[in-house]
Amino acid sequence: MSFLEKIRKNTWLIFFFISISLIFFILDPNILLKLFTNNSNIIGKVNGENILLKEYLDCFQFLKRFRENEPDFYLKNDAWKLLVYEKVLNQQAKKLGIQSSEKDFWKAIEKQSIYSKIIDFQDQKGKMNMKKFQFYLKNLEKLPSYLNPQIEIEKDIWYYEKNNIPKRIIAKKYVEMLMYGLNTSFIEAQLNYEDKNLFSIIDYIFIPYSEIEKKYRKIKSYEIYDYIKKNKFLYKKENLRNLSFVIFRSHPSLNDEKNMNIKIKKLFNKFKFSDHNFTIVSNQSEKPFDSNFYLKKNLPIVLQNFVEKNNQIGSMFGPIKDNNIYIMAKLTGKKMIYNSVLSSHILISHKEAIRFSNNRTKKEAKKTAEKIYNFIVKNPTKFNSLVIEKSDDVMNAKKNKGSLGWIKYEEPNESFKKSRSFDFFSVKNKKGTIGLIETKFGYHIIRIDGIKDVKDTYQLAIIIKTLNPSKKTEGGLYQEVIDFIKKNKNSNVNTFINNARKKRYETLFLKEIKDYQWNIQDLNTELDKEIINWSYEKNRKEGDIKIFYTSNKDYIVVFLSKIQKKGYPIEEIKNNIIPFLIQKKINYYLSNVIKDLSLEQIASRFSKEINKSHKINFHKSMVGNYKEPKVIGSAFSSKLYKTSKPILGERGIFFIRPLKRFNTYKKLSYFSSEIESLNENLRKNILEKIGDMLVEKSNIEDFRKNI
Repeated sequence: MSFLEKIRKNTWLIFFFISISLIFFILDPNILLKLFTNNSNIIGKVNGENILLKEYLDCFQFLKRFRENEPDFYLKNDAWKLLVYEKVLNQQAKKLGIQSSEKDFWKAIEKQSIYSKIIDFQDQKGKMNMKKFQFYLKNLEKLPSYLNPQIEIEKDIWYYEKNNIPKRIIAKKYVEMLMYGLNTSFIEAQLNYEDKNLFSIIDYIFIPYSEIEKKYRKIKSYEIYDYIKKNKFLYKKENLRNLSFVIFRSHPSLNDEKNMNIKIKKLFNKFKFSDHNFTIVSNQSEKPFDSNFYLKKNLPIVLQNFVEKNNQIGSMFGPIKDNNIYIMAKLTGKKMIYNSVLSSHILISHKEAIRFSNNRTKKEAKKTAEKIYNFIVKNPTKFNSLVIEKSDDVMNAKKNKGSLGWIKYEEPNESFKKSRSFDFFSVKNKKGTIGLIETKFGYHIIRIDGIKDVKDTYQLAIIIKTLNPSKKTEGGLYQEVIDFIKKNKNSNVNTFINNARKKRYETLFLKEIKDYQWNIQDLNTELDKEIINWSYEKNRKEGDIKIFYTSNKDYIVVFLSKIQKKGYPIEEIKNNIIPFLIQKKINYYLSNVIKDLSLEQIASRFSKEINKSHKINFHKSMVGNYKEPKVIGSAFSSKLYKTSKPILGERGIFFIRPLKRFNTYKKLSYFSSEIESLNENLRKNILEKIGDMLVEKSNIEDFRKNI
């Protein structure tokens, strides 16, 4: 079984690990298109902190990988919720100065990571063997990704864990701080432990309700109305609507596809022989021109194979078609870079920068940075002393002498990659090279301290076009909808849906809708709430039909088949009350007629056998194969050797005679594990409430509707 399959088997891990760092090119074409056509990379904010589109798509793709059969609508909502909770917890932790260390990191790998659940990395006792894991990492780094897509995925999983475990550590420390002192008491654990180890031996008789009810089926009308009058609050009818749906999906016609193929062929030839790549992509593609250079491993697999075999500038890829999306590409650039660069910096911050430490203006900061840069270019030996004297990254300057450590090209260092004034990863740079870069933190005077790992990078001009239904096709679909409604205008809901199914249209039958709902199960469109609101309008009546048009250009025909208003449905109440009143009569008969009889006499009267010496436990509450908590409670509270009064169980009437009670208690030390188990449940419940409260009090901005 592959490593990925072993993770997939632990599907519950999804709820602990937010996402996986998948390269965005690997997304399915529909998600890829949305990414390319959206100008903004921010899809929301939590207390002012951005939620990036890439974070969201990574999380969505991770959930989709492990929950393949669930609708995208649910997975997108879950991805959003997970990201919001992660941001909220980390924000609270950072306010308190909570940090993580390298020791914390490896401890988290051992305890919190997905790897800790893989049996290949565990010892005989089920604990994670770090030597096995580090040996695995060592081999993983050596293996070339192009040999097997599985290796690429495993590397992505490790890069994601490595980058995101520190967030989990900080969140965990924050939660542990909140939970400090929140423990199950010794008495609670002792009581729970005693419940598990307390037993009783009973004789009992069981009489199914069905055998007794025959004598008491006649319930008079006045008994029903008297009971309803006394218990009105229990039987108030809810406001409900029943809706059925016929869905007309919008698809391009064969003629649409034929015309599109002709256009794509012409565009491909024009693209192939043109030197104006930026202009063609800007005018023709649904994705803007991307001037970045990418490592081969960061390209989709099909493009990895392409650049490996066609690495000449001007080489063409495609066109290929997948799910009505056409993709073609042209190799427009190739250059060598250092994948790893060791550097130091002097930071000159300003009040417009993130984490600014002074009130200088951006203009003043730029002037100061340029002055220091020009001085250091002429006097490079002064760099170290100026780090201490001038850098606004004070902690780094004191602790690390300005060192930024090894920075990899493949990691998200967009500020360094896109700087026009200094090509940070260029092979032209030698050790000691000085550069000036502007980032969101301010201006950086950079010194290259080390270089290694020379690799090729590729620039690709990509054209993406979607095959959409033509106006003629859309008009034909609309006419199809109108014709269907005309033919079925006066039909009942069953005929309406059956006729739709004969035409092989997509249908949803009799969905019960409440007015406070936000979405309709199995429909899951952006129009769900609008449809619900329509069904609750004052002038609505049963049999009403309405057409809704979605953003995907689909038509949804809604049939309102039933309106249930608030009130007291007497006939329905009768059906529920009669069995209950019958039980009351049975109880009265058994409690007052059968008095002071032995278990043997009761067995004789009802022609039943006595179940002898049956062992029961308070914790499980099982009698035979069924839960019967009332019977268990009576068994432990009744006198020994005395026949009980009738006990109304879940399935029928019980008479019991307790014979013996005993326990299997061990020393108190044995239930230290009991305390741990109860603490885990207690903290889980409290954590959920804390998370909900923090989210409720946070300023959450959701821009997903713009995607």
